[in-house]
Parts: sequence; structure tokens; C-alpha cells
Amino acid sequence: MSENKRHRIKFYSKEDMAGRHQLSKAEGLLTNFNAGSDFGLIDLIEFYNIKLYFDNNLFLTNWDESQKASYKENVEVAYTRLKERILKISDETLELELTTLDYNYYEDYWSLLNNLNSLKKVSDSALSAVLEKLPRQIRYILKEKKVVDKYDKTIKGFLITYSDSAEILLSSIEEKDNFGRKEKNHFPKSLSITEKETIINSYLDSADPNLNYVRLIENSRDTNEFKLSPKTRLKAKKKSQELNDKVLQNGYTWNAGVGVSLSKDQKEPFKFKTEGTTFEASYSESFLDLLPSDLDLFLVFKYIFFYTDDKNLIALVSRQSELDVFERTFMKSKNEYEIGFSFFRKENLSNLQLYIYKDYLKRKGKSLESIIHSFIGFLNERISPNKIVFRLPSNELSYLEKIRTLTPDFEFLLKQYKLLVDEKSIDLELIQISSAPIRISEIYSNKPKKYIYSDDNLILQLKYLFFSDQSHLYYVKHFENKYHSLFDLITNENVKFEYFENYQRETIQSLINDGYLKLSNEGYVTLNKDILIYLIGELHHKEVLSYWSYPLPCRAVIEELIEQKLVIAENTLLSRQERNYFNFYLNKKEFTNGYDLRNKYLHGTNTFYEKEHEFDYHRLLKIIILTLLKLHDDITTE
Repeated sequence: MSENKRHRIKFYSKEDMAGRHQLSKAEGLLTNFNAGSDFGLIDLIEFYNIKLYFDNNLFLTNWDESQKASYKENVEVAYTRLKERILKISDETLELELTTLDYNYYEDYWSLLNNLNSLKKVSDSALSAVLEKLPRQIRYILKEKKVVDKYDKTIKGFLITYSDSAEILLSSIEEKDNFGRKEKNHFPKSLSITEKETIINSYLDSADPNLNYVRLIENSRDTNEFKLSPKTRLKAKKKSQELNDKVLQNGYTWNAGVGVSLSKDQKEPFKFKTEGTTFEASYSESFLDLLPSDLDLFLVFKYIFFYTDDKNLIALVSRQSELDVFERTFMKSKNEYEIGFSFFRKENLSNLQLYIYKDYLKRKGKSLESIIHSFIGFLNERISPNKIVFRLPSNELSYLEKIRTLTPDFEFLLKQYKLLVDEKSIDLELIQISSAPIRISEIYSNKPKKYIYSDDNLILQLKYLFFSDQSHLYYVKHFENKYHSLFDLITNENVKFEYFENYQRETIQSLINDGYLKLSNEGYVTLNKDILIYLIGELHHKEVLSYWSYPLPCRAVIEELIEQKLVIAENTLLSRQERNYFNFYLNKKEFTNGYDLRNKYLHGTNTFYEKEHEFDYHRLLKIIILTLLKLHDDITTE
């Protein structure tokens, strides 16, 4: 792929498509423009928005250069008239102008006031009066830094008493920006952290706080601009539980279940069934009885329970591609681990698998701990003369004691493998020199180029065009709503170029010109660079490529992508997504909604309930099992 071809694809974002739609609607207005007309404020702002499209070089493709020049001249005339009007704003006219506008023009209006420095004639008292009568204007004002700085104390005083201030604060500071489109709010410099906490407490004490915002408070992280006391956090936690219970009582929920069973009569090793929103997994006890060794019993987690996938990646992680449209847009904290329905189902399934397997092993005179111990012995045979030392707690201990024994030993296990990779040997005395905790990101792989990632614009565009259910290419009237990605459409159907609409054909033709698609003599559109598109699909679905798990032809294409700097390679033991999953389980360094298995037991902030200790112990065992599967992959990969 030559450099001059890399960005030739005709790619229209949703914003581009929306812009072209707006220009199509405005074409008559531009054609019939009369400079002598008495334009109202809304008309002038409409021309201002057209000017913004033109300034970003966005025009309709059917316009020739003469039309473009004429239309640009018309909008400049209108913009001059608009500036003259904006610069005359005063105490007497500010409120009047705002009342003439529809709500969808407020943002443009305040942006113009900000950018044209036209508030010299507007006093603090006038702005205060506007906010008293039109309080929702604060949402547009806070986007404009110059306005906020000029009226700092007036805006601060309003925010402290305004009922929606907490939601505005939380949306700006804590809410995750799912699509990179959220505009930054500017808060008065005089609004202190203590005053922000006062706003939050008032919201929690209010008659009807929104559960989504309460959860943002619950999952917030202390920063230099926003800090909450433990007392406020506890209040948010209790309020969240209270509101959640109300939702359950009022029936605003839907059931989504997971069931796991062992069958003595089933011949297949496993069977899966979905009924409505319930997923059921059934496993053959007679098959398990035939497994000859503890090694085989341990590998049930890989080959039957699918804790890891066909590319040796942990399958239990949360992935963007598994979130539906609603889940992607749902309000969530930027500090929380993203949990959707798919993750919820995988998490519950893996937990139930662990419990049902524990019961099976117990009936056979074994235990999860015993097969883990045997598997470490198998790994030690592969790394001999080195030896991993790992102790599992005895059954006589309580679950709390087991966890407090197991968490430091798990960290010791990680340190041993890090030393094996770094120094090619395990020196226990060397490990004992330092008591500093280990970072999961610091544990490297035994193999180079272990994981492949990409944030290159071309790869992102190809992911979007071929695999996203938000792409404008997959819907073809001929097949209606049968498919949800271009890749699925053209690999499952015979699709002619003529089936695509005009707005799709330009991009399809670009993909053909650049060699990603090809056009047959009969007019059918098919894949061209099959391996490349397959790998891009893997990146879309898994967010990472596990280099050594792909056959040589795929690795050859990956090497080309590395050489062209379209992807990057890293050689950590765990992928980025897997590290996030581990951090979700072990600490709150990355995510505020995690289990915090390592830190809460270390610092004595764990619950006092034995049942919760049991759950946490088995969560920790699951992380250890996943770690050992990753070590096995790293050690045995050829």
C-alpha cells in the first residue's frame, strides 16, 4: 500500500453526512439570496452555520466552482450583518434577543457573543436577570470561556443555588464521552472544590435525584478539580442502592438469566441454548469423567468453559464491539469499567462454571486448588531447571484468611514470571530484595510482537466501513435489515454495485479503487484483500491481534502493516484489554467500580460478611486460573 493511497478512501463521518443534508436543505436559501432582504436573527444564524461548513471545505458535490464562489460571497454578506447585530447587544437587548430564538440556536448565539467579544455593554446584573428568567441558558454559557471568566462571581452564585448544577458538573467532569463529541464546560475559577461538594450533597438530598447521576457520583474519582469526602461517597452509595431498589420494585427492568448444569446423559462435551434473554450452558459429566489427568481437568477452563478464545486471548473481558447501540450511548462514568449485557452474561457464566466445577471436583475427591497446583507442576516441567513457587491456602482456613494468604502469593507468582522473562531465571533471593508492588503492565512476554494494536486513521476508517453497525454502507434495500455490517453483507450475498444508493456508491468506488473491494465483470462487489480485511475485522471485534496465534500468511500481512506503521506491536504478557480486566478485579487504580480484591483486603476495607469473602475468594481463583492460562500460552507458543 503506497503512502499516496493510504487516505484516498472517500469516507464520510456522520457529521459529514449531516452537514451535506443541511446544505441540501439550504441550497434554495443560497440560490435565492437577496442582500437587501430584512433578515431576522434566526436567518442570520442559519447563514452563519452554512459559513462554518464552507470554512471547513464542505460543499455539495454537484456544485461547480462558480456556484461555490457565489454562495460563499452570499454567506459573507450575511455574516457581516450578523456581526453588526451581535456587537450592539446591551442590557436592554440581551433578554429580548434570546426570547426571539428557538432552543437549537442558543449554542450558536452564545458562541458568537463569546468569539466576537460583544458583552462589553452587558452588566452582571443583566446576566443575573437573564439566568433568573431563563435558567437553562447556563448550559450554553458554560461552554464559552470568555463569558464565564467575565461573569465569574455571578455565574458561581447562580450555580450554587441552581437545581441542575450537580448534573451539569457531573456530565462535564465525570461522564464518559463515548463518541468524542462532548464539548468542554468552563466553570468559574472562584467555584471551590468545597462548594462543588456542597452542590453534590444538595443534589443527593433533593426530592428526586436521577439514578444515573447518583451512579456517576458513586464512581467518581478525586482530582484537582473535583473531590468528595468519604461521607459524601457513602451517602451516594446508599442513595444509589435506594433508587435501584425502587426501580426493581416498580418493574422497570427486564430479566436476563444465565444457567449452567452438568448432565450425566449428555454425550456432547458442552451444549449452549438461548431462550429469550436466558442463556443456558450444559456440560457432560461423563465426558469430564474420561479426562485422564489433572492437566486435562485444568484445561477444561480453556477448551470447554472458554475462559480464553481461539487466539489465546481472555474471552471474559469487556469489548466495545459487544456493546449494543443503547449501551454505547448510556450514561456512565469515565472512571468505570464498561459493563454491558454481554459482559454481564460472560461474568455470570464464568462464575457459575467455576462453582459447578468445584462441586464436580469435590465429588471426585479433588479441588480447584489441587488441579491448579498440578498445573503449576506442569508449567515447571516446561521451564526447568527454573521453578515457580506458588502456595495455595489450606481448606482449614476461613475464606477471609485464604484471601489474605493468596493475594500476596499471587503477586509473588507474577514477580517470578517477570524475573524469568527479564533475566531468564528465577532467583527467589533477588525477588526478596524489593517489597515494591508489581505493575501488571511491567510483566513482559516471552515472545516479541505479542500483541498488535492500531489507532491509525486508515485502519479506523476500514474498521468502521466494513464492520461497524453505524456505517452508512451496510443497508441495501435489496436485502433490507438482514445484515448489520458491510463485511457480512458482501460475504453472504451476491451484491451488485447498482444495489447501493448514490450516497453509498462514492465510498464503495473508493474502496474498489484502493483495492479493498473488487468489481466483477457482472457488476458484483466482492472482497479483494481478504486477509487484510479479516485482520481488520479481528481488530474490530477483539481490539487486538495476538500475533503468534495467527497462521503464517496472516503474520506476513501483519508484518507489512507494522512496516507501514499502520499498527504497533507490544510484548506484554497480558493485552491492554486483559490488563484492564485484571485491574477491574484487583484494584481501583484504573476503575472505581472494580472488586478491589487486592487492596481492600490489604488495607482492611473489606466487608465483614463471610458470604462475600467466599465470592471474592473464587473471583481471585478465577484471576489465578486466567493468569496460568496466559503463562501456558506464553511458555508453549512456538
